[in-house]
Amino acid sequence: MFSSKASYNPQLDRARERHHNLPKTENDKFYFLAHQNYREACQTAQDRYADLAKTLRAMVKEHYASAEQNKINAIIISAIDILASKASIFPDMDYEDVWYTDHYDLIELARNMGVGDETLPHWSQESNLYNRYLELRSSDLVQILLEVSEEALIDGYQSGADVNKWFSYVAREALKSRKRISRYRRKQSESLYISCRGSNISDWDQN
Repeated sequence: MFSSKASYNPQLDRARERHHNLPKTENDKFYFLAHQNYREACQTAQDRYADLAKTLRAMVKEHYASAEQNKINAIIISAIDILASKASIFPDMDYEDVWYTDHYDLIELARNMGVGDETLPHWSQESNLYNRYLELRSSDLVQILLEVSEEALIDGYQSGADVNKWFSYVAREALKSRKRISRYRRKQSESLYISCRGSNISDWDQN
């Protein structure tokens, strides 16, 4: 269960702080579009966030029992609101299928999932020298947010807690869960290999 004590990890907090202090882009597409037409920029961003939420709700409807759908949909909307409020995820202004994040825990989770591109192929003006940003396809972002939301079903938000710290904690727990499952599967594979090898040796002895 999330608490300030449970989420306290000095080494992890330092890593988050280092990432947070990396230089921000000077090629902010939203800023440039907003400078030309603020209303259009805001409408574009709102439309993309709405499309993202719609896609996530469709995935939930397809893969979750009806009893769980309302709860996980509420978590998903809260997660999008938390990230959008800090611009921790933001859409590309030119390509509808492209998103970016500079959220440390989301980036770590994306790396573990094997998704995202630090070369930012759709944002050529930004060299991303410090790897502050990660480019994501909409489908990748949907999978990431579903992973986090599933973890949030276990570690729900507690009234009065810092929502940003809670989200970072849940994202980190999602990463830890994936690593535990990966270790479990690896051990199973190793055990199966040893078992099969032992059987073969036994067969040879009998021959």
